[in-house]
Amino acid sequence: MEIIKNIPDTQTLLCDVGALTQPLIISVVGAGGKTSTLFWLAELFLRSGKRVLLTTTTHMFLPEPPCPVVICRDPATLPVAYVPSPLLACFAGWNVVQGKAHGFSPNALDRLAARGEWDVVLVEADGARGFALKAPAEHEPCIPQSSHCVIGVTGGGLLGEPVGPQTVHRWPQFAGITGLNAGDRLDFPALRQLVRHPQGLFKSAPSGCRRVWLINRFSHYENHDDMIQQMLEASEVDVVWLGAVQETPPVTRRLVR
Repeated sequence: MEIIKNIPDTQTLLCDVGALTQPLIISVVGAGGKTSTLFWLAELFLRSGKRVLLTTTTHMFLPEPPCPVVICRDPATLPVAYVPSPLLACFAGWNVVQGKAHGFSPNALDRLAARGEWDVVLVEADGARGFALKAPAEHEPCIPQSSHCVIGVTGGGLLGEPVGPQTVHRWPQFAGITGLNAGDRLDFPALRQLVRHPQGLFKSAPSGCRRVWLINRFSHYENHDDMIQQMLEASEVDVVWLGAVQETPPVTRRLVR
């Protein structure tokens, strides 16, 4: 177990990412901070000298300037001349009503993985409509099978609070996985069930990919270390991050198998 006092480098945070095939494909799923996590990771990789592409298989808010944005049909065929360096956001289109960009199919991003212009491709691969927790529907999440790492995000602020359709996206699926009824208080065993269940947080994650569980806005460290260690020893996840991605440092504790 580590307590991280400063923003870690990418090698430490993701456990030797340099050993993984390039480009490194990281998909983020779940609810409660996915987009913020992507933007934070983009900045972190840029600081380490990596070339970064931001995109989505669903819908996401645009990054803040000065990140350039390109709209194209297929990122795998984007001419090199249109690829600025070292950061680019690429989407298939813009939804004016939603105020979000919409992205590409997982297969399109799998084809993109063969290109060499980027060192890291960061993918928002799930939607949650602003909720802090969710369970995936049948068609979710939309994870490229070339992903080396899948980060599953859950909002830790709901721990100890009553949950139901007003606080959890896809409540029927969530209730079926966790066994909770509307009005029950969310506890850590229910979150663990969401993480470990085949239809839960890491549903459709590629076999052999690194699974990182990010508990965002989480402050109850001391009560759950034993259970987190059990999850790591049982290979339910490879890494657990605890913190708040919009604060400094974004990750204050990292637990590794």
